Amino acid sequence: MTPMTGTGKLRERLTIQENLPDVLSVTTLTRVTTTATATTAAPHGYVSGDFATIAGATVAGFNGNKQVTVTGPTTFTYQVLSSLVTPAAGTITATYFSSAGGGHVIGWATLADIWAELLPVRAMERIQAQALQAELDYRFRIHTRGDLTHEMRALWTPQWPPGSPLHTLEIHGITPDGDGRQYLLLECGEIAA
Repeated sequence: MTPMTGTGKLRERLTIQENLPDVLSVTTLTRVTTTATATTAAPHGYVSGDFATIAGATVAGFNGNKQVTVTGPTTFTYQVLSSLVTPAAGTITATYFSSAGGGHVIGWATLADIWAELLPVRAMERIQAQALQAELDYRFRIHTRGDLTHEMRALWTPQWPPGSPLHTLEIHGITPDGDGRQYLLLECGEIAA
């Protein structure tokens, strides 16, 4: 099969990824004073400080977006009210939600490979972005699509020069180009390695 190539000015290939962490089965969920301890059926991959969405416990106080402290590859703790009935019952799940300080993300999956045109970012735009504490390293024009969000990222290896390194980019802005019917602009900041 011949690989797809870009046409016209759309010569740069972006791999769009979305964060799709696994929904993990919680085999036990207990409470001692104000600390809930969850045991997952498979390794969770969390680090202390991450947030996980706990769902399915019949006692609502166990559910929600909870900041976790990792105690093992399949165990973590989080804070709850001391009055909750223990152990928790129900079909309980844990899903990675976010990190406390940014940077730790698990579960990236490829949504699509798309073709883009790299557009220049003017010096004044970079200064304005810095004033707003936003990263604006690259701007791409792509064909309009309705499935992109700011929670996604793009992987990009520049076509020129040959042998360029892979760049991992956060999508900071998705705006219409012109009337938005044909093209969108993706404003991206580079994720430091």
